[in-house]
Amino acid sequence: MTFLLELLGALAFRSRSLRALAARRAVIPAVISLSIGFLAFVLVRNAFYEAPAGTPYLRGPATLLESFLNVHLLQMLLFLSIVYVPYLVAMSNLLAGDGLGFSMSRTEYLRHLSALLPLWGVLFLTAAPLLPLFLVLGFLDLSAGELWLLLSMTVYTVWAIKELNYIPVFTSVSIFGLSLLTLPVLFVLTNFLMSLPFFIMLPLIFIFVMRFRELLAAKGSERHFLEHLRSLTVNPRDADAHYQLGLLHFQRGNWDAAEGYFQAALEIDPADPDYHYYKGRVLEARGDWAGAAREYETTYSLNPEYGLGDVFREVGKAYLHLERPDKAIEFLRHFLLRRGSDPEGRYWLAVVLQRTGKVDEMRVQLNTILDQARSNPRFFRKEHRQWIYRTRILLRGSTE
Repeated sequence: MTFLLELLGALAFRSRSLRALAARRAVIPAVISLSIGFLAFVLVRNAFYEAPAGTPYLRGPATLLESFLNVHLLQMLLFLSIVYVPYLVAMSNLLAGDGLGFSMSRTEYLRHLSALLPLWGVLFLTAAPLLPLFLVLGFLDLSAGELWLLLSMTVYTVWAIKELNYIPVFTSVSIFGLSLLTLPVLFVLTNFLMSLPFFIMLPLIFIFVMRFRELLAAKGSERHFLEHLRSLTVNPRDADAHYQLGLLHFQRGNWDAAEGYFQAALEIDPADPDYHYYKGRVLEARGDWAGAAREYETTYSLNPEYGLGDVFREVGKAYLHLERPDKAIEFLRHFLLRRGSDPEGRYWLAVVLQRTGKVDEMRVQLNTILDQARSNPRFFRKEHRQWIYRTRILLRGSTE
């Protein structure tokens, strides 16, 4: 149910929903979603369009394998997973200007697959019932379904590239335009894959099956781990079991469940700073800044060194959102004295300075973030891409 709600939120252009889909890294549901939408589109299209004369696939009775390949689902999955999505990720890294180059990490790949495939699947599904409708534009007769698919795919893909990679709109449009250069690969797959010797296809099928089994095994292990943790919560005094379950739900964006487990852990052991800190993170994610500030302050009072001083940043950020800029500046400056290379803390300090009218000081902080990003290693820029992107947007806005 959460997956469907996040997908609907992404269709409504909600950035948080799209990023929650990506954070789930649920590749199997993503593949299933795309497959359902694509098959619905192809079946409706085949029902209303006759196959072109001389189509080589239709000479004589088709075998089961030929019938499956004629749908082109396998070819589409291969193209998107092996060519198109990796190209989008690598080009985003190259053109983002953060020094990442034409590269891609496994995490980035899984995040993009998990967000883009279900989004595209729904677009295929919504285009299917529009296929029988035609629009007459001068001398052109266009299917409303195909026109909708073309336009929606363009708009949603450009938006998704922008939101997933924290890059400007112009850059995401450029990446999408360049990604069209990969379409000849899809043409080759859809027109010549059937003619390949079967022994060449066997490795592809084997790789796909093995990957599918690995994902199933990982899901099974995670399910057993969850069951084990839940069994531990039978012990009413096992606060850590509740905390671990809360972390799992927190990582998936299940805020209600996460808050419930963190609260249960706090009722057992209210003196543990971990429990207060992560309950504060949940409240922050839900927009309850007053509650988040209380939890962060409690964390600070229990352990001022918590998270290598991260708690100072969180308290300062909470004060910022509670419209208490003096306290926010105090905590954020104290945090940066110890963690001067942290772009998130420096970004929030820049935001406070902007709100208090100290624009020149704000620009100094923002330029410091960009200078540090250019001089730091690639893994640092990749880890903090969000704050580097926000910095550029804020700096650009301050000069207009």
